[in-house]
Amino acid sequence: MEKEYLKKVSKTKDQTYTKGGVDTIGILFNTDIEIADIKGLNGILDKYTTITGKNEIVIVIKPSQSINGGVELTTVKETLAFIEEIKIQLGLSNGTLKRIDFSVDLKEDFESNKKLFRLLLECLNLKRSSGGMYETKKPVLENRNTGNFKIMSKRSQTTIYNSSDKNRLSETRYENRILDMRNAEEIKKRMLYELKKHIKELEKLEELVPLVESCYTNYLLNEYNKGIDKNFRTFTEFIAWADYEGLILTENILKGLMKESGINLRFKHFVYNFKRLRVNTLVFSNKTEIKKLLIKLKKALKELSKST
Repeated sequence: MEKEYLKKVSKTKDQTYTKGGVDTIGILFNTDIEIADIKGLNGILDKYTTITGKNEIVIVIKPSQSINGGVELTTVKETLAFIEEIKIQLGLSNGTLKRIDFSVDLKEDFESNKKLFRLLLECLNLKRSSGGMYETKKPVLENRNTGNFKIMSKRSQTTIYNSSDKNRLSETRYENRILDMRNAEEIKKRMLYELKKHIKELEKLEELVPLVESCYTNYLLNEYNKGIDKNFRTFTEFIAWADYEGLILTENILKGLMKESGINLRFKHFVYNFKRLRVNTLVFSNKTEIKKLLIKLKKALKELSKST
């Protein structure tokens, strides 16, 4: 089966592809089994498997690793069937859900859509009132490219990252991770509950775009006032820095910044002259693009919830 998926990768890459699925799942078992006893078993991530108490272990499983070599996310039905195989193989019974990562694989190129993805996570961050969005950077030897965009709260993490370097059918992965669940519900029931909860969380998220724009405008205005004549000689030089850092997500952010900074230039005239001298700069995202991406994410996750 894995060979069939590998053939499919070369044919499907760069074509229209969107799929939701389960990436990783952690199950709490009451057993005296040791991590050493499961080390190296296909589909089990012993690196993340932990002993949490006396006769208590959280086994972290990546079903796709065993089912298709990690090429494609697994459905709810495939995930549950694989959990049953693990339980039989290790002589385990019952178990409760401790962690679940469900994702959507997208055809959209990560590098070309950074501002879109950043804007989406900033909106989700505002809805959750969590600690803010941040990006990780790869090492200097990898040209310091963006590793991923991430937001975190006490029990949830949402990440968007470039998956084009991996053996997958997608260019970008959207991943939502739920951690530290404490419940006695049936695993399938809890999985579907968390999945539907996140789908609801994405509803009308685009309506928060103006708030994100306001936050970014205020931040950039403060940075401009602090840096002008010290770090930046002109407004244009400041915009070149801010755009390089990926902070001018939308036209409205730049328009607001020009207005608040007292820059007496027409917006279109400024952008035209700026882009004329700087190739591939001031590429904006917007509320409409966010709405389209949300429709795609919700559709994929709804299809996943029906894959039982």
